[in-house]
Amino acid sequence: MFKVLLVDDENSVIELLESLIDWEALGYTICGTASDGEEALKILKQCNPDLALIDIRMPKINGLQLLHQASEMLYLKTKFIILSAYSDFNYAKTAMRYKVKDYILKPIDDEEIVETLKRVSSEIINDIHKLKAERNKEKFEANNYINSLIKYEMNANIADKCREILDLNNNLFKCALIEINEFEKWMNDFDDMEIYKKRLTVRKVIENTVGSEQVLNIFDDDVNRFGLIITQEVFNNEEQYLKNLAAYINRECKCSVSVALSEKSEDIQDMSKLYKHAFTALQYRLFQMNDEILYYDRIKNISLDYNFYESNPEALLQDIKNKNIDGIKNKINDVFNEFYKRKCASEVIENYIENIEFEILKHIHAHNGNIDEIIKKLKNISTIVGKVSVNFLKEEFYRLCLDMSDYYKSVSIRSSKDVIIEIKDYVHKNYERDLKLQEIAKDYFINPVYLGKVFTKSVGMHFNEYLNNVRIEEAKKLLRRTDMKISNIASKVGYSDSDYFVSKFKVITGNLPSDYRRKNHVENKM
Repeated sequence: MFKVLLVDDENSVIELLESLIDWEALGYTICGTASDGEEALKILKQCNPDLALIDIRMPKINGLQLLHQASEMLYLKTKFIILSAYSDFNYAKTAMRYKVKDYILKPIDDEEIVETLKRVSSEIINDIHKLKAERNKEKFEANNYINSLIKYEMNANIADKCREILDLNNNLFKCALIEINEFEKWMNDFDDMEIYKKRLTVRKVIENTVGSEQVLNIFDDDVNRFGLIITQEVFNNEEQYLKNLAAYINRECKCSVSVALSEKSEDIQDMSKLYKHAFTALQYRLFQMNDEILYYDRIKNISLDYNFYESNPEALLQDIKNKNIDGIKNKINDVFNEFYKRKCASEVIENYIENIEFEILKHIHAHNGNIDEIIKKLKNISTIVGKVSVNFLKEEFYRLCLDMSDYYKSVSIRSSKDVIIEIKDYVHKNYERDLKLQEIAKDYFINPVYLGKVFTKSVGMHFNEYLNNVRIEEAKKLLRRTDMKISNIASKVGYSDSDYFVSKFKVITGNLPSDYRRKNHVENKM
C-alpha cells in the first residue's frame, strides 16, 4: 500500500477526501493529516509518504512554501497533488516548477481525483521498478569490483570505482565474512531451487539489517558465504552490530552463521589482505565460545595443529559396546578438551571421529545389522565438523555414541530365532497393510538380504509366501463367518486387486473363494 498525506486547513475537506475515495481499493493508505504547512512538514520528515494532497492557502506555511521546503529534502520520495479553490495560472505555474503531478480545483470532482490517483499510482510503481533495477545494477557492479580487488585484479579504474561506490575515500574499513553453518546439510536435504531461495533469504536479511546506505557493501563470496565491508562509523559498536546480524539471520532464516572480522585499513589496495584475514579467522570457528565474533587480530598468532591425533579408540569403543554412559562421556570430554587445548584443525578431529565410526560399522556389519541406516546418521555429524564449535561438536558426537551404543546392543543381543518370532507376530497383526520385507528390516535394524535368508531357513518359506498364507487363512475365516463380498474380503486382508486374491486363494487352497464359501455353508448345515 502507498502512503498518502492529506493537508488542508479545512477539516471538512479532509473528511470529504477520507470518505469520498476508496483509498484501499486504489492501493493507498492514509498515513496522516495536517491542517497547516508546518505540521505537514513534520509528517513528511517522519513518514516520507509516497503521495501528498495539499491545499495552496494555509496558515503558517502555505502550499507553495511547503513545496519549496520539501524540494530541499533530498531523501524525500513524495509526489504532490495540489487542491485549490483558486484557478490562478501563476499558482499552477509555480507548482509545476516543483514537479507537482496535478492541480485539482475545488469543489473536488470524485471522478477526476480518482483518475489522477490511478495515474500517480502507476507512476509510483514505475519509479519503484526503475529504482530497483538501478539498485540491482549498483549491487552487481559493487559485488564485481570488490571481488576483483579480493582476487588481486588491481588497477586504478577498479580501485577508483570501488572507492566511489563504497564511499571509502580516506576512510577506515574492515572486511567481515558471514558463513552459513548449515549449508552442507541443505545440500543433502534440498534441491537446487530450494537452496537458492534459502540463500537469497539470508542475503535479504543481511541487506535489511545493514540498511540501504550499506547495502552496496555486501558481496557474494561463495555459495555458502557472504562478505560485508564494515566502515568506521560502526567500529565502536562492531561486535554488537555483527552479533545482532547473526541473531537476526538465525531468527528469520532458521539457520546459524559464523562471523569473522579482519583488521582495519584505509587503503583500498588492502582489500584482498583484509579478506584473507577474515577467511583465516573463519577456520578457527571450532574454538569460538558462545557464538562470539571471530577476530583475526585475536587468532593471528595462533597456529592450528595438523598433526594426527594419536589415541587408542579401543577404550571408547568398549564403553560404547557395553553402554557405559559415564565412560563414554568422560573419554569424549578428555579427547575434545585435548582438541581444544592443542587447537587441532578440523581435518584432525574429523579423522578421529571417522575412525570411531568405522570400528562401530565393522561390528554392526559382523552382526548383520543394517549399516545403510547407520550411515545416514553418521552423515549428519560429518556435515558440521569445522562448521561449529568444539563444545557443540562434542555434544553431538556424545549423542551419536549413545545412539550407536543402543543400536549395537540391539543387534548384539537379539538372536535370529527371537527376531523371526517377532516378525511373524508382526505379520499376524498387520497382514492387511502393504508389508515389505525391506521396510520391516529397517524397523528391526537388520540387513534385508540377511533377514530374508534367515526367515526362509527358519520358517521354511519365503516372506511373501508366508504373508500370503496368513492373509488367505484370514480370508477363509471371513468366508465362513460373514456374507461380505469377495472383493471386500480381498481388500480387508491386504489385497488391492481382487483378481489377484482369487488367484492366490485357489493356488493355496485348491478352491475358488466362492466354492470354498459354498462348501463351508453346506458343512455347517449338516
